[in-house]
Amino acid sequence: MAKNNIVAALDIGTKKVTTLIAQINEDNSFSFIGKGVSENNKGLIAGDVVDVQATAAAIQESVSEAEKISSKRVKSVFVGISGEGIRSINSHGVIQVRGQEIAKTDIIRVIDQAKIITMPDDSDIINVEIGEYTVDGRGGIRNPLGMACRKLEVDVLIVTMPKTMCRNLYKAVEDSGLIVAGRVISAIASSWAVLEDDERNLGVAMVDIGDGVADISIYHNGDPVYVAVMPMGGRFITDDISKVMKIPPAEAEKIKCKFGSARPEYVSETEVFDTVVIGTNAQTTKKAKQLAKVITPRIEEILIEVKKKLSESQKDALIQSDIVLTGGTAELKDIQYVAEDIFEQQVRIGIPKIDDTDSGFHDVLSSPAFSTAVGIIRHFTVRKQLEIVKKEGLWAKIADIFKNFFE
Repeated sequence: MAKNNIVAALDIGTKKVTTLIAQINEDNSFSFIGKGVSENNKGLIAGDVVDVQATAAAIQESVSEAEKISSKRVKSVFVGISGEGIRSINSHGVIQVRGQEIAKTDIIRVIDQAKIITMPDDSDIINVEIGEYTVDGRGGIRNPLGMACRKLEVDVLIVTMPKTMCRNLYKAVEDSGLIVAGRVISAIASSWAVLEDDERNLGVAMVDIGDGVADISIYHNGDPVYVAVMPMGGRFITDDISKVMKIPPAEAEKIKCKFGSARPEYVSETEVFDTVVIGTNAQTTKKAKQLAKVITPRIEEILIEVKKKLSESQKDALIQSDIVLTGGTAELKDIQYVAEDIFEQQVRIGIPKIDDTDSGFHDVLSSPAFSTAVGIIRHFTVRKQLEIVKKEGLWAKIADIFKNFFE
């Protein structure tokens, strides 16, 4: 197997760090050959690195596990970025074309013009998502290269992040011995794993609820038009269970995943589970319905706050398709029905699309918890190459970009 058709993705979460290694095939599909997951309970708060050393150690453990499975040595990674400080800005660029036809330099100029925005001094531009071009007043153009034109316009979504948040994340990755080859906002990465093209075109909202944050994105006409991050996630539910039911946090997380439901009325009065009392080894028996009654208010609160964010975006009218829930918290039983009541529209659970159905990783990765990691791979292998490649060979471009990923 050649070195240059292998790529690695790193999803650094509040609860865990996930590494995926994939082989990119000549038809632009990919097969997973390595997976690593490590705990990261101390390194991040609401997506922000608060302990660089702990995060670096978690990254090393995750990458090492993936390396052992794949028999590859990782040098560089594509990284998903999240955090409460992330903001998105819709911007528009306009230029006069100097020649008779649109050249590559014109496309670069109009995008650069759209990137001229007012933002806080302590923020950096993390992603620029390019939308549609307008050529002499005619919109809906995806690739204006070579078109006759006098005035060229473009719509972009600019995503910003506090400089310190980005630096701390990069420091953790670099301290683990890796190079950041590329970065993408987690909300955009996850969407590439779980959304269908028809949904993106019609108008859809995706909500990735992880352990510490909820990543939100809205798509319309195939492009992201809004991105936000909320500092709320599954850990809030776990903390409630621990406090109310007097169960150790680690045990509370386990029973949430195994016995939890967001609909108490769907849980039998006779369903019980055994657990331990916090501070002791004493065994105790709890009712699953009681557990659901603890879970429901918090999940309702999270979803109500998501609905507020969607409304504040002033893009919610564009959501003509489903709302898609993904992320680890989307695995909570019956969450879909609570979400439908709150959003007052159809909700589905987003499962990552895995190309290699024969892979030993297919069943494991076909879980909402792996949406961001799978989406990072898909974003940088499918989406980015479709943007870069015009008349040149696809595989040659991919090989050139990925050649330095592995030793």
